[in-house]
Amino acid sequence: MSVCLIVLLIVPAVFAATVVTALTACPRLAAAYRFHLLTKDDEPPGLPPRRLPDHDIHGNLLEALFAHESASHRGRTHARRAILYFHRPADEHQENIDTDHPRYAESSRATYRALAVPREDVDAMARRSVRLVLDDAWPAGSTSRVLRLMDLAVPMSARLMFELAFKSTPTREQIALICRSARDSMRSSKGLRHARTIEVRLRLLNAVRAEVRDRDGCPEVFGRDSTLDTMSRAKHLQGVFFHTGVIQLSESVCHTVLAASAHPHAVERIIRDDPRYLDDVLTEALRLYPLHATIQRLVVDDIPLSPTVTVPRGTQLLFDIGRHQRMGHPEADAFMPERWQQRDRPGTGFVGFGQGRRKCPAERFARTAAAAIVRELLTIYAVYAPVRHTRALEGGGLCCLTVRGRRAPTGVKLLVRTRDHAERIGFSAAQLICLPLTGRAVRHLQHPTQAVPPSTSG
Repeated sequence: MSVCLIVLLIVPAVFAATVVTALTACPRLAAAYRFHLLTKDDEPPGLPPRRLPDHDIHGNLLEALFAHESASHRGRTHARRAILYFHRPADEHQENIDTDHPRYAESSRATYRALAVPREDVDAMARRSVRLVLDDAWPAGSTSRVLRLMDLAVPMSARLMFELAFKSTPTREQIALICRSARDSMRSSKGLRHARTIEVRLRLLNAVRAEVRDRDGCPEVFGRDSTLDTMSRAKHLQGVFFHTGVIQLSESVCHTVLAASAHPHAVERIIRDDPRYLDDVLTEALRLYPLHATIQRLVVDDIPLSPTVTVPRGTQLLFDIGRHQRMGHPEADAFMPERWQQRDRPGTGFVGFGQGRRKCPAERFARTAAAAIVRELLTIYAVYAPVRHTRALEGGGLCCLTVRGRRAPTGVKLLVRTRDHAERIGFSAAQLICLPLTGRAVRHLQHPTQAVPPSTSG
């Protein structure tokens, strides 16, 4: 009798301990598998990529290589990555084509034309977007809410990008469609689901094409003499502004708010409207939480970097942006905006907006818009975010916003922290299931492999 009782007590206890241990290990296992995906060789045999920084190429040499014209091509695995997220080759817009593509120059001019907005106008548009979204998302009379920063940043960015591209105010339906497409892509890229459909992106593309057609081709963006047809213009606007622009501006805002809110002295200086310091805060957030973990490039001609280092033609490069931006910095993992008060920092690296021919054309716009949104949010609300802050930001920046000057509800930090830990287990379990399935599907897809372009040397 006593043996049976002991067995009945021990077996459930062991089972419960096993389940708890497995769930607790999920985040570690998912992180290990993500690292495996970044480091595994998915190239054809005989063409392993060179992972940087390494012993020979780091610091200034790495940035010189990153900026070199012969290292500006996307590389062979870019089509694989596009299929990984969208189940088809990437659309031909500026973000996904090489610099020697016939449409690149015209697409690039359209992007710069759309971004040619005075700084004060960008600031006004961003602040207006914040106010309009908060009016919709914040119930009247509320002083505190637990939410995800991404649920605010995405519609703010979507509204801002629509006004930038079309010079008009979007409808609620248009904002909802842009936000749904952005969230869908973010969840896919973070391995939180295995949905292979591009239905939402196609619906958004059709909506953008209709908008372009109704506006006679958007000559204020593409010019009067553009040779791009309506579909190509729609793909460009969708890819550059409503996909990349919305996602990256939203993530930049979330990372900056989360990082700054953990340092009250930083928030106080931002509220006092110190634009130079706020720019340092944005730079430090991008250093710690770059918008891309890795960037791929294909070398199309021999690149002599030093008397002893030459990168041969045909080399596939894989830049580890996070590692590069931590090298040479004291307390590299600490959030210290003050480190950027000295602008010239030899031995350190920052490529938050890229380098060379593929450098992001929207750096000035993005810094101005992000600064305006961050300043508005931190001025209106006190942010309580005791969550695990990582570059992937799977949880979307779970936090509690309280109207500044009011007290947050008792126990809200414990509530948010507990909810964040529980969600991390769920996210990690989803990644352990979705990432292998997606990777397996990509390996079995038929798609062309990009060849190395002919050498441009004399």
